[in-house]
Amino acid sequence: RSRFDVHLGDRALFHVKDPCVREDVESRVFVKVVPEDSKDLPQRRGRRIFRRQVSVLFEGKCMAILPLPNYPVSRILTGQWASPHLSDWTVEIPRP
Repeated sequence: RSRFDVHLGDRALFHVKDPCVREDVESRVFVKVVPEDSKDLPQRRGRRIFRRQVSVLFEGKCMAILPLPNYPVSRILTGQWASPHLSDWTVEIPRP
């Protein structure tokens, strides 16, 4: 739990907020996925991969859905940027 409720599904990460206002979705949600084995990443990506998702506002709620990669993941770091250099909130999710 943070500003958004973060839920880990089998193949996706969900960010949900209720109630939600436009200011909640103006900053980008980010997700950093760290693989168990760096060989699973395409060579041009290096050791870690960042995925970004823009949140959507509907009926007073916000939600972002991010599909997770098909390879085994060791941990996930997610949050929302308040500015290009400042994280508003972050959550680390260890993966069993």
